[in-house]
Amino acid sequence: MSGIESTDFATEGVFSIEVVPPGRGAGLEDLFAAVETLLPYGPSKVSVTDHPAGPPDGAPLPGGGFARSGPRSKPGTLGTALALQAAFRVRAVPHLVARGADRYAMEDLLIDLHYAGFRELFVVRGDDRFYRDADAANPSARDRTYACAADLVAHVAALNRGEYLPPAGPGKPTAFRVGVAGYPEKHFASPNKDADLRRLKEKVDAGASYIVTQMVFDPRPYLEFVAALRGAGIGVPVIPGIKPLTRASQAAAVPRNFFVDVPDALLRALEEARTPEEERRTGIRAAARLAEDLLAGGAPALHFFTMGRGGATRDVLDAVFGGPEGARRPGTGSEGGSR
Repeated sequence: MSGIESTDFATEGVFSIEVVPPGRGAGLEDLFAAVETLLPYGPSKVSVTDHPAGPPDGAPLPGGGFARSGPRSKPGTLGTALALQAAFRVRAVPHLVARGADRYAMEDLLIDLHYAGFRELFVVRGDDRFYRDADAANPSARDRTYACAADLVAHVAALNRGEYLPPAGPGKPTAFRVGVAGYPEKHFASPNKDADLRRLKEKVDAGASYIVTQMVFDPRPYLEFVAALRGAGIGVPVIPGIKPLTRASQAAAVPRNFFVDVPDALLRALEEARTPEEERRTGIRAAARLAEDLLAGGAPALHFFTMGRGGATRDVLDAVFGGPEGARRPGTGSEGGSR
């Protein structure tokens, strides 16, 4: 089985962050400011999300694939990742979306990423709702696209062995490490948790080195998820995702957008806050408690969904580690992720 030891994460840093590229036509100033806020704390990496254009219009393109229905709302994943590395000397991790992607175009992108010095990628499936009808309209295109994230992970693993798509044949191996997503509460499209677990095992068996979970707001789903993975023979590190909620409106929106549960105690505490400042403090305390419980329960590191803003994550790190020096101290992270 492919994998890296959890100590890799403990020595690299106790947390990573995820950012979103700016909207079409916007600059990088706000994103840079958010990242600068967190740089003193020593994030191990900055993950950059990818946002496909949306549902294809169903019209097949020559050679396979489908025309997009419109422009991408947030282009610039590669450019944002390159800019972050150049400006801050951080390890940027671009996301790659499998569904709807042409294999040859993806291989071209992977070659570019390799030449540009990227050594870590994060692979996600993408929203199946965007592509199901288009697949039915043009079944011949399936051979040129990926059915799931495991297919793309396997493609990256093949390049790591120097195996390129025909007619290229054998070539110089790449050196990518690949992360994939896991869902403690089950992916919304999976029929049940067992099926979801099998899909995740396929991604690890295909070559994924670690798992980052969808956001959790209680340690129990994460701990139960890790136990289920270990029982299924999946031994790679599992990094829990954290999204600090600082407003009751966020607690209402997150379940709709991300298909996760927000504990009723947290929702009530946010709703009962008398001022925006009290509301924020309530959310920060809850996220800090969660982070502490996750690390105490064996999480090898934490992954913060910043949504392009760094203030809430900074406040949580201050509450947990007492400031930048505590977050950067060697041995701060747990080494229990491979249990």
